[in-house]
Amino acid sequence: MRTVGRVVLLVATAGGLYPPVSAAERLCDTVVGLLATVFVGGVPNSQLARVEMRQCSPELSATIQLAAWRSGDVTPALVVDTSDFGIVQAAARKNVFIVETSGGPRDQVFVIVYNRGEPKLALRRVTKGTALINISASAVDLIIEGIYAGDLPPRTESQHFALDLGEMRPR
Repeated sequence: MRTVGRVVLLVATAGGLYPPVSAAERLCDTVVGLLATVFVGGVPNSQLARVEMRQCSPELSATIQLAAWRSGDVTPALVVDTSDFGIVQAAARKNVFIVETSGGPRDQVFVIVYNRGEPKLALRRVTKGTALINISASAVDLIIEGIYAGDLPPRTESQHFALDLGEMRPR
């Protein structure tokens, strides 16, 4: 049995500070999407490294929560409350997982990257645009348009995430 220390991060975005929910806090009940890049015959999804998109009950908030699991764990290693109500797009390749959510007049783009089996929130961007996702054999490239820039016109940002080709193999 592995014990994981409790860490709470504050992520600064144009929309304010958003703390990911600690793994010890309650997960939303309804899984509305699951991303996994390695499937093993005879092994249930609940034992795989994966990113789940969950919807909280309307009594709580009805928002989308992202939960990233290490292979074989019974609790997620990373949980992020998006404060959004819908999913725009989701994609995964090897160790890189991308989810774009919508909260009305703006979207958010989340990138979760697994490094040595450990999921980390690598990117969170608030945008009035959307993300263009380009996946190749060796990388995931994002172009995010409409990022808030104060009094300046919205900016466009490019992000590059190299794939770890051996990362998501089961242990």
